[in-house]
Amino acid sequence: MTGCDKMALTVEQFKALSDAEQLQTIKDLNDTGNVETIIDVLTGVGIENLSVPLLGELGRAYNNNSNEKEAIKVLESIDEEYRDAVWYYRCAYAYGSIVLDNNEAYISDTMQQMLRLVDQGVRLATESELDDIKSYCFEVMDMCYMQMDFEKCEADYPDLCTAYNEYVAAKKKKREGVPRHRTITVEEIQATDDMWTINEPMYWTINIYGSYDDYLESAKPFTVEQRYLNAISWYFAEVNNGGHHQFFYNSTGIVWEDALAGLRLFKMDTLADNLQSVIDYFGGSISFDRAERWTILQDWENEEELFDFLDKKDDVVYEYDGIYEDTFVHEHPELFVFDGTYKVRE
Repeated sequence: MTGCDKMALTVEQFKALSDAEQLQTIKDLNDTGNVETIIDVLTGVGIENLSVPLLGELGRAYNNNSNEKEAIKVLESIDEEYRDAVWYYRCAYAYGSIVLDNNEAYISDTMQQMLRLVDQGVRLATESELDDIKSYCFEVMDMCYMQMDFEKCEADYPDLCTAYNEYVAAKKKKREGVPRHRTITVEEIQATDDMWTINEPMYWTINIYGSYDDYLESAKPFTVEQRYLNAISWYFAEVNNGGHHQFFYNSTGIVWEDALAGLRLFKMDTLADNLQSVIDYFGGSISFDRAERWTILQDWENEEELFDFLDKKDDVVYEYDGIYEDTFVHEHPELFVFDGTYKVRE
């Protein structure tokens, strides 16, 4: 069955497949993000008629469709004897998403249920040597980081927090990376259209994950134009992946002012005006602090209006057909040269 056939899959076509074909088809649809097709087909078949693996995939689809309550209902219908590390991760993710959406406190029932599920998921993943699932479980804790009380968590879930701290330390070590020396000359800049090769030293060096002071300090080895190029690169990457909401929600929101200044300097005025209108919508400025941006986005009075507005602004970026940053870079290559060492994460 081809990709197009799977997207148009009917209940009757699905029923005609063997058990193995059914499961593989649904997994493929989940992997490609066709979650609505999965939900339509599997609910059409009837939840009571689904095998345990298909129930798991339906729960996964509901999670990916931001319908966590249905995901929980489906996943909790699976008998305990079939609840493996993947089941605990998927269920924990659903509870964690609810914690995040509702900005629930550490002591809330939902948060505690998420932690119990993560705790068991990590235990099972460790026993089965499923390092990827263990990491996914820890990522649920990362997702709820702002709501966590780690001092209480270490008392309530000592083994989990020990394992989580090891995960964080390993991630930090990996972020530190290995040194790479690089020389980028005017000639190289003029000869390439690949802005990644020009931006790579800034990408690996400029810290968007700490405070704004950390961000500025880490950018000191570079020209302001190099800093702007990096900010624009992050802006495009995030908006093209998940819209302006994702850009501001993630750590990348710290670069918004540089992205705006860069778009203006690089004569990408349509995009600069578009981003400026988003900033104006939030009152003319938006915090560089990620936690404060989270609060703004989560507590916005009219969420439907916000998403409608941002959807229109996303479309401007998606449909943009003007000049890009490479035009300015090629006109001013001397501003983007580099000769030094930076660390690349493994």
